[in-house]
Amino acid sequence: MLTIEFWSDIQCPWSYVVSLRLRRALRVSRRPIRVLWRYWPLELVNRCATPRWLLEAERAILARCEPDAFAPWQRDDFPSTFLPAMALAAAARQQDLDFADTVDRAVREAFFLDQCNVAVLLELIDILDRKGIATDRLQDAFWSGKGWRELWNDWQESHSRAIQGSPHLFVVELGTNVHSPGLREGTTPHGLPLVLHDDPAFVEEWLDQLWRLDGDSLDGY
Repeated sequence: MLTIEFWSDIQCPWSYVVSLRLRRALRVSRRPIRVLWRYWPLELVNRCATPRWLLEAERAILARCEPDAFAPWQRDDFPSTFLPAMALAAAARQQDLDFADTVDRAVREAFFLDQCNVAVLLELIDILDRKGIATDRLQDAFWSGKGWRELWNDWQESHSRAIQGSPHLFVVELGTNVHSPGLREGTTPHGLPLVLHDDPAFVEEWLDQLWRLDGDSLDGY
């Protein structure tokens, strides 16, 4: 079985789009692939919060790539930090990888689609409850500090990865990696973000290439 480490910040709309496409590709894949959702907080990378205007500009342009995945932010408030949301998602790894996958997706959707202020943890928990996710053990792991420890471990381990940006995917067994697969970002002369290239099929084709690279991947499958 191949293992993909998916390094990203939950607030990053580019990683949200790639995560949706990766999950779709995995659903139709006939071969087992394990995904480890690892967190690379841009607040720590840049030592400051990502400006709201930039996140909202990126939300608008990436909605063209995945129209059903985004809704406009129509609230007066806005998350002041995304660290608690990532610590909560990281805490889900205390249960199992399937649960971690479920929580990761739900937290991203809560921000980009449900207009949840994910900095307010109880509001985020309410969203997860409404999505049918059992949160008792998850909250216990978060409030006991295990989620923050998981997030801190991600941050420390990220220094050993050649991460170019959010998202960056590493295939553990093959030693290969790709940054923002299928998407290429640019900016206007005045600093606004642009999608210079969008290939929705890239992720699925990339997974097929991984299996061709791994000649022994189907042994015993």
